Amino acid sequence: MKGESRIHHGMRNRIHTKVIISLFMRTILFALFGCIFVLYFFFEGHTSPLQAAERWWPFQAIFANVVTFFVLRLFMKNEGLTYQSLFCTQPRSIKKNVFEVLWLVLVGFIIGGASLYIFSYLLLGSLIPPPIMFQELPVWVVGVAVILFPLSNALAETPLYIGYALPRIYAATRNIWLAVWLAGLGLALQHITLPLVFDVPYMIWRFLAFVPLAIVLGVIFTKTKRLLPIVIAHGIMDLQLVLQLILLLQ
Repeated sequence: MKGESRIHHGMRNRIHTKVIISLFMRTILFALFGCIFVLYFFFEGHTSPLQAAERWWPFQAIFANVVTFFVLRLFMKNEGLTYQSLFCTQPRSIKKNVFEVLWLVLVGFIIGGASLYIFSYLLLGSLIPPPIMFQELPVWVVGVAVILFPLSNALAETPLYIGYALPRIYAATRNIWLAVWLAGLGLALQHITLPLVFDVPYMIWRFLAFVPLAIVLGVIFTKTKRLLPIVIAHGIMDLQLVLQLILLLQ
């Protein structure tokens, strides 16, 4: 493919600074916007600004996703490519596309769910993860989050790590497993600052719980070269996450 040839030409024998930035950028952005929420509640006079900021994690992510989207577009433009080129694949029938997305969603829920519970038990001593991410929010906030969180996350997260970073690491190292693991670890690492909770066991749990699914998605991408089904499946899984906030409104 034309885009792939440009990647190999521009990245041969070295991992570009932009790729290194892409692996850590979202971890920093999550922390940055988390701190902004903490400062807001601090100046509002809240007795516990850190805990008050925790429940606003969907917007912590949404703001980071907006920044990620525009930075990724800039990275692609600097290479003479477009953001849309990340999704360029051979056309397939609607039936095959739907089946692929549903299969990815199933894989995501099984691997992602199992990892959350297993590592919660191993690190936190309970099969039931802490309910930090499921705290009540105003109705209008939940309504906005249900739309913007899964949409913005799908357009920013997997395109950055799997669509952008992974192929460029492979182009530089010619080691597919190194590329899969570095991209996957970067994807998993970002979760330690979403939400912003300064508790080491909790942060380690957040990191390790997402490593298996991140690696599996990377492997699937290297086999299929199809990013769009992964992005759609990711959006569906994230939609399920924020829909749980609606249950708190009852």
